[in-house]
Amino acid sequence: MTSFWTFLQFAFIALQSISLILYFLLPAPWNASALLVTVALGLIVAVTVWFWTRRTSLTSPLQQPFLSSDSLHLFEQVFNDLPTRVYWRDNNLKLLGGNHAFCTDMGVADDDISGKSDEQITVLANNETLLERDQQTFQNQCASCNDEIELQLTNGNRWVEHSSVPLYDEDRNVIGILGSYYDISSIKSVAEQMEKAKETAEQANLAKGEFLANMSHEIRTPINAIVGMANLCLKTELNQKQKRYLKVIDSSSQALLGVINDILDFSKIDAGKLTIERIPFDLQDVLTSLADMFAYKAYDKDLEFIINLPANIPSRLLGDPLRLNQVLVNLVSNAIKFTDEGEINVAVTLLEKSSSKVWLRISVTDTGIGMDEEQRANLFQAFTQADTSTTRKYGGTGLGLAISRRLIHLMQGDIGVTSGVGQGSTFYIELTLPLQDEQDDSHHQYLMQKLEGVKVLAIDDNLSTREMIQEMLKSYRVDVRVCRTAEQALELYQQSVEQHEPYQLILVDWRLPGMDGLEFCHKIRTTYGEQHSPKLVLATGYYIEELNEKARQAGVADILSKPYTASSLGRSLSSTLFPSSESATANSGQAINIPDSILYAPILVVEDNEINQQVAKELLSSHQFNVDIAEHGQSALEAIERKNYAMVLMDIQMPVMDGLTATRQIRAHYNYQQLPVLAMTANAMSGDEERSLAAGMQGHISKPIDEQQLLKAIIKWCVPGNYSENADNVNNVPEQSQQSEPQTTKLKYPQAKGVNFDAALSRLGNNVPLYLKLVEQLHEQYQNSAMKVSDFITRGQHDSARRYFHSLKGAAGNLGLESLQHKAGELEQFMAAGNIDKVADQITVLEKRLQHAYQAASDLDAIQHHQS
Repeated sequence: MTSFWTFLQFAFIALQSISLILYFLLPAPWNASALLVTVALGLIVAVTVWFWTRRTSLTSPLQQPFLSSDSLHLFEQVFNDLPTRVYWRDNNLKLLGGNHAFCTDMGVADDDISGKSDEQITVLANNETLLERDQQTFQNQCASCNDEIELQLTNGNRWVEHSSVPLYDEDRNVIGILGSYYDISSIKSVAEQMEKAKETAEQANLAKGEFLANMSHEIRTPINAIVGMANLCLKTELNQKQKRYLKVIDSSSQALLGVINDILDFSKIDAGKLTIERIPFDLQDVLTSLADMFAYKAYDKDLEFIINLPANIPSRLLGDPLRLNQVLVNLVSNAIKFTDEGEINVAVTLLEKSSSKVWLRISVTDTGIGMDEEQRANLFQAFTQADTSTTRKYGGTGLGLAISRRLIHLMQGDIGVTSGVGQGSTFYIELTLPLQDEQDDSHHQYLMQKLEGVKVLAIDDNLSTREMIQEMLKSYRVDVRVCRTAEQALELYQQSVEQHEPYQLILVDWRLPGMDGLEFCHKIRTTYGEQHSPKLVLATGYYIEELNEKARQAGVADILSKPYTASSLGRSLSSTLFPSSESATANSGQAINIPDSILYAPILVVEDNEINQQVAKELLSSHQFNVDIAEHGQSALEAIERKNYAMVLMDIQMPVMDGLTATRQIRAHYNYQQLPVLAMTANAMSGDEERSLAAGMQGHISKPIDEQQLLKAIIKWCVPGNYSENADNVNNVPEQSQQSEPQTTKLKYPQAKGVNFDAALSRLGNNVPLYLKLVEQLHEQYQNSAMKVSDFITRGQHDSARRYFHSLKGAAGNLGLESLQHKAGELEQFMAAGNIDKVADQITVLEKRLQHAYQAASDLDAIQHHQS
């Protein structure tokens, strides 16, 4: 480039000389033309020289060789005052220089670095990473920027952020490397500390959540034991002071269990251990369970409790019924807690519907104290309530709504509230739930067929309840009329009689302004006579045993507990208007009508204990049900595949497959309406019913079997249908029952402490020979229990030992051996808690009570022989 510039200078001088010579030698006018051309060429060369000179004057320092003192001096001037460490290398990657900060890091003087390789400088020799990165930059001819590396410098190990870029000459040839880095040790240290603190906090929070989530069983077990033992003690002979003390223990334990359940659920959600299921369920069953749970609490505060599920809303859905029920339980519990008068209304609204899913709003409205805007803003936060006075007056952890909100969000839904001070509150949840593939409405169609055109008069003083009744009965195509008072109803019924179209059934609320429900029923019966009176159904806020006799005397055919759902209302009307021709006799001596729709229904009893099998079969067969037996859950699943059952009565603890597992598998193929499943178990502890419902059961019947409770549950849940073809099979009663006809005279029992002959024989239709055989069988099966249990424990089969006591407890209870049942229950609890020493100490007591029961049965046998 330098030679080309010199050539241009000589060319300009030569053109000027040639122009002068030609001007003097050539004749006119050629001499002028030659002068003009050479001057023009000279100007062009001059302009080119000027532009070239200007350009090279600006870039000449960098065009010089790097070893030149001018270049090095320029770099030093530019970079010396920067805190960033800067250095530059030649094309052999030898150091040509660096700013003062870089030389300090390398431990060399500023003027002693030029021309040295990395091996000649100790610090650089120990940091090969720097040279490797510069080599990579040189070879790739592209920048390598902002990489974090660790260097061993004179002031210790430091973290730096390094960059290096190639240097080019005017021909784009790489002639060196410019490198730089700056110290980020302090920044990185702070970041690492913050990251460690964050990880520590997260691990601590996770550990806390996991600890509490995993402590669920350990915490519940002793509290459940306290609750269970308190309940068992309350069933024994106690004086009033002892009962009062035990009730305080029971209520306090229940409150403590509720608080712990809230904390555990909250911790499970935080720990990510709580998952939402997607199983078939019936929304109507969830609401029915809600009604059963809170009917008494609402009645106790004289509140109207309403559940409104319109008939046009599909109820067979896919989701998590347990968690949905948990949220609704919390909302309804709060509504009752904060409401002193008025009503609690649970209403379901259909927002939208497609072929595969529904959008629902479920609202819980109360007429309670309400809230202001500030209280609503803090409502869904953990461990908070509306204000401190709320906590003092009403109690609670303040976790319920926080848990409910998280559960609803896990379900991909939303929860909110509208409220005003003194105006009550409305909590609502909005969910999108898939529809089950088959919307089986056979039950609704059956009731609609039975009730279509029936004339019904309904009396209730609550407007919301009247509207709900009218909507429900219209869904069954019932000709319904509603009114507010008994006096209005008397006028309306008289008008219907005069028009020769009397109402066939009157649904009357017990509590009415003016004349109450019982007075109204008595008035109807005395005015129109038994033959011309309508059927009467009495509705009450909670079923009261004391009402039973008064209602019967007033001519009431059925008592319906509020709140009722469309299904329970339809069942009551159907069984009242179309009673069965057959009736069964309960142990109280009162007739229990089995509706035609479930007469001879096939029922599967899943029970591993042979004695309990025979008791259940004898009891159900005596009420005209067709009974099959399965010994465990696996056998039950096989039986269900072979035959269509109207109901399954499922024990919980069984070998091969337990009842909860079997029920979950049943629910994978059958919804609640297609195949009801009821738990029939000796598990009476708090939380057992929760687990049964979670597995997909509709109810929980405790052993020993209460005949009236069992029959009411069967009437409530059994799938209706025409089962007359099963009538012949009902006569296949157990072999033992054919040995003797049931006793019709009053039996005489021996005096035996801890044995309830009356209750046990009523379950067996007073069949004494069968009872004696079952007691003998129990004695043979469970004698030498100490050796059997010792063998279980020696082999490490603690669960088998616990199940052994559990089975004995249920069988003894069904046979009225209450003392033996109580001791077996205690031993079962000891095994569950791992108290082997207590089992060893008291196993001999069990043997004594078993022998006592056997002797009492022998005494009964002797009395029967004497009477005969």
